[in-house]
Amino acid sequence: MNERLGRGLSALIPEQNDAPSISTGIGVLPISQIMPNRYQPRKTFDNSKLAELCESIKENGIIQPLIVTKTSASEYELIAGERRLEAAKLAGLEKVPVVIRSVSKKEQLQLAIIENIQREDLNPMEEALAYQTLAADFELTHSQIAQTMGKDRATITNSIRLLKLPEEVQFMVADGTLSSGHARSILAVEPDYQVSFANFLVKYKFTVRQAEEKAKTYVQSLQKEDETAKRTALTRSFEQDLSSILHLKAKVREHKGKGKITLEYNNQAELEMFKAVLSKIRG
Repeated sequence: MNERLGRGLSALIPEQNDAPSISTGIGVLPISQIMPNRYQPRKTFDNSKLAELCESIKENGIIQPLIVTKTSASEYELIAGERRLEAAKLAGLEKVPVVIRSVSKKEQLQLAIIENIQREDLNPMEEALAYQTLAADFELTHSQIAQTMGKDRATITNSIRLLKLPEEVQFMVADGTLSSGHARSILAVEPDYQVSFANFLVKYKFTVRQAEEKAKTYVQSLQKEDETAKRTALTRSFEQDLSSILHLKAKVREHKGKGKITLEYNNQAELEMFKAVLSKIRG
């Protein structure tokens, strides 16, 4: 048996037969017979950490067996240990130590989630998707999921709520640009402004607490800025029209819907011209 599969396993695995002959138990399987877990919650791998694990396996072997379930006479499906399996492939191993368990589909997903969460391998969006799968596909309540995962119900609910974020924001949470705490503050903002708010938080490097406070006023502040910009454009256009018609410098000042129009002349001739314009207007 390959000693790199892990010390201590030889006492549990018969030397004369690497392939297990029972439906459950511990043994060694060819990597080619292990299919990926269809319910694997993790969608991305950290390549640098995977490379580190590969080097560790080359040096020390796989200390912790993978967990698999039997699917047919010659194939097994991975339950837990996807990183170890991928790293073993990179290390050039042909066989890996396994624990074979008979589990339901729900248990298969639960075990995969539990292992990844315990190892902190899932990003917040992958965790949210995993919980949503338990809720949607296996009809578990948030309370039941919380009990299974050893978390409180509010944590599960808040996690699943992240899936309501725009896709662009979900990517920012998944790659660590924003934390799950930032993401929850974004959910407090009107949907049409959530991407804008996410970019705002990144640009100004807001803490979660600052983000929570800003979320209360962000939309109103943007709307106020938009309104101010519109008023500014209108007053400037009006000033130009007045100056063109009256042949005087015009200024328009506005505040809270009220304002003042000021006309300036530089000499007696301009004043006389203004009088002439008024006379024409009066008819």
